[in-house]
Amino acid sequence: MNKIRVVLMSFLIMVLMVMGVACSSPSNEQVTSSKAVDEKRILDKIQSRGKIIIGINASAPPFTFRDNNGELTGMTVELGRLIGERMGVEVEFIDMDWAGLIPSLLSKRIDLIGDRMSNTLERAKSVAFTDSYLKTGTVAYVRNTSSLSSADDVRGKDLKVGVLLGSIQEEVATDQLPKAEIVPLQTNPDIKSALLSNRVEVALDDEIIAYEQVQQAPDKLKILPGFLVVDTYSFAVRHEDNDLRLWVNLFFEKIKREGEFAKIYKKWLGKEWNPEAQKQL
Repeated sequence: MNKIRVVLMSFLIMVLMVMGVACSSPSNEQVTSSKAVDEKRILDKIQSRGKIIIGINASAPPFTFRDNNGELTGMTVELGRLIGERMGVEVEFIDMDWAGLIPSLLSKRIDLIGDRMSNTLERAKSVAFTDSYLKTGTVAYVRNTSSLSSADDVRGKDLKVGVLLGSIQEEVATDQLPKAEIVPLQTNPDIKSALLSNRVEVALDDEIIAYEQVQQAPDKLKILPGFLVVDTYSFAVRHEDNDLRLWVNLFFEKIKREGEFAKIYKKWLGKEWNPEAQKQL
């Protein structure tokens, strides 16, 4: 009798253990619900803390730079502040080296890369891009004494080429200038300085940034005609933060439709916003 009782008790304990495991294991529906909560988490976090943290590299006027008082300013800085205004939260900008932007996003030091980032396929392996807000292109600029006369002249030549470390221009130089010695530098002004001091023979940069750099020494530098490549600028988020990506997409759509983007574009780039011309690039 005692043996039967022991067997029954053992069986009962096993049943209770199985039921406990079953109850503690989340159902597919619970897992799906949990994932849905996670997808919304970044906007919830931003609202809870009352602040969005945006990563930038303040070395490239007119997009992101510091004025004479050391204050952050520029086209993308103004866009970032407008994002905070439309969200109803404060904005904290963290200024860092260009090469540190994606690692800082992935490590959750920042919520958003809000700068002039080219949306390349290689970068898309690591981050999720918003819709593009601007189309532009990579140009080459040189000293006025250079014998080079166009962007095409740079291809196939044994030249020292200055680029921003971690930038699309570094990728362009690697892909399109196989004979060149590529010299990665920390900031856009560093590239200009390297060119002026004869440490490099050619500088690659975005056409708008290159124009700003050349304007600081117009008697010594010139931009070569033509693009090495045409590319587009976007902001970037982590892959899991799709809610923030969609919010920023809607933000760009609205400010373009309302005319706010055109005002910012003209203020910083000195020309009228022409969406049709942008499509043709």
